[in-house]
Amino acid sequence: MLAPDSRALLLDSLRPPPGARLCRAAALTFTLDLESLLVAPLAFAAHGLRESADPIAVMEGVRRCADRIDVFCQAGQIVVPSGASALLAFVEPMVHEVHRPKPGHLFHPKLWALRFIDDTTGEVSLRLLVLSRNLTKDRGWDVCLRLDGVPGTRPRADNRPLADLLRYAVRLAVTPLPAARHAAIEALCEDLRRADWELPEDARSMVFHALGVPGSRPPDFAGTRHLVISPFCTPGGLNRCAPSGMLSVVSRQEALDRLPEESLTGAEAFVVSALAGLPAEEAPPGQEVLHGLHAKVYVVEKGHQARVLLGSANATDAAFGGNVELLVELIGSRNRWGTNALLGPDAGFREILERHERRDVTEPEPDTGLLRDLIRDIAALPMSATVTTSAVGYEIRLDSQESVPEVTGVRITVQLHTRRGEAVSLVPGQPVSAVFVGLALADITPFVLVVAEDRTGREQTVVLATLIGDPAHRLDHVLAQQIDTPEKFLRFLLLMLGLGTEAAAAVSGDAGGQGVWRTGGTGILELLLNALVDRPEQLDDLARLVARIEADGDSRRLLPPGFTELWRVIDQARDARAEAVGR
Repeated sequence: MLAPDSRALLLDSLRPPPGARLCRAAALTFTLDLESLLVAPLAFAAHGLRESADPIAVMEGVRRCADRIDVFCQAGQIVVPSGASALLAFVEPMVHEVHRPKPGHLFHPKLWALRFIDDTTGEVSLRLLVLSRNLTKDRGWDVCLRLDGVPGTRPRADNRPLADLLRYAVRLAVTPLPAARHAAIEALCEDLRRADWELPEDARSMVFHALGVPGSRPPDFAGTRHLVISPFCTPGGLNRCAPSGMLSVVSRQEALDRLPEESLTGAEAFVVSALAGLPAEEAPPGQEVLHGLHAKVYVVEKGHQARVLLGSANATDAAFGGNVELLVELIGSRNRWGTNALLGPDAGFREILERHERRDVTEPEPDTGLLRDLIRDIAALPMSATVTTSAVGYEIRLDSQESVPEVTGVRITVQLHTRRGEAVSLVPGQPVSAVFVGLALADITPFVLVVAEDRTGREQTVVLATLIGDPAHRLDHVLAQQIDTPEKFLRFLLLMLGLGTEAAAAVSGDAGGQGVWRTGGTGILELLLNALVDRPEQLDDLARLVARIEADGDSRRLLPPGFTELWRVIDQARDARAEAVGR
């Protein structure tokens, strides 16, 4: 339990069971890093894609899964990407910003709900990941609970909070989901309602707590001994999570220092050692260094029983007073799961802890809380980005029906994610109104950067607008831009046909060589013919890419010698097959 030498990567936890593929995935997170989201679909792709950093492989992994993944995050909490990556165009349909559940509180759960299907047996399986971390690049000490299961024959009352939480996320969405996505999530909710979960070893039972969801009930923290592991703590939060009995607290140094001394009277308090995340001398080069605490875990002892609650909720008033959070409660024996199992002298977790020594609270940084709230309020305004053409290229008009909050002394600007530095000021108290002109096709995006700054500081976020008039061939153009050599074209073709990065890596640098046209003893013609018979829909994407390359006049430069003639035969066969099917 929380063994620091037993680490798991998110990608490993997301991977389908052997022989299975992803049917549906829904993720809930407070903060969202779009670049981190780009990597997640690789876990669902063919094995060879999973460890790849090749942009072509990343793009194909995202393209393949984009219609099956939905990610809900707090509006105003999308991290501004480090650069204007064209690959982010493929994650646009996945992202859904949500309103705050009520003023002063936040949408703060962290989970992945997954459905897989085995292509051979047709069996459906489910997986739930309950996390303490957001979908970001954060590398703190975290906790993750993985539950595997199958849909049962009837709804289970124990699972209702889980399904209610996901449905509530859909209700809070700033922009209503497309009907097909809404229906797919509703079907996933029904599977979650009927799920029969495999309990972790030594767990006697399990309870879900969806805090902040209408109709939900808070967990019971009554007990004789409590352990609270939380990076943020408030006096009211500690009183809620440890109302009586002995108390041990593990938190961040600054969080404990800011607590009134009476809040820790009679308690033992710990912090994670600054040296805990450093790799050992014999560790392989590049091993990840963990720093900072992000895990949220509560242990409640009563009699011979221990209840362990873990998930997204900090030990704060906000977490238990209005935020939307998820905690999973596991019930087992005190000997196995009690405080001593984590803080006892032989516990691995205790080895990375140091006793807290109170320090003077340093001067706080300028308070930017008002700017953060302002950014969240602006991000919660439904915006539309309307695309038109002009003599100098494309044009985007960004609008909203609702007004920007009326504030004084704050400069608010917007700019397209793809055109950094071209900022347009917004007028507080007026609807959003901004025009961006002279855009190339690849510049068109619904991702808008919003920046608010005053004398106290600066806050920024990404907002997802509703794209109106999106050119039908935009994503094909983005795809074609990434494929600028014959070798990249063939790598994409092999990835698209599901052969993975090992086959794609075998593509030689000599466009006329045998290695280009054969992989694993099978020629490209045979692969295309097999796809035409078994998976004709796979060739639709390839057809659009070839058409885009030919329309741009790049076929001689980008298509390998002889491919045009080969593709003409395949394309004629596609047309004949479509005509035969239509008759």
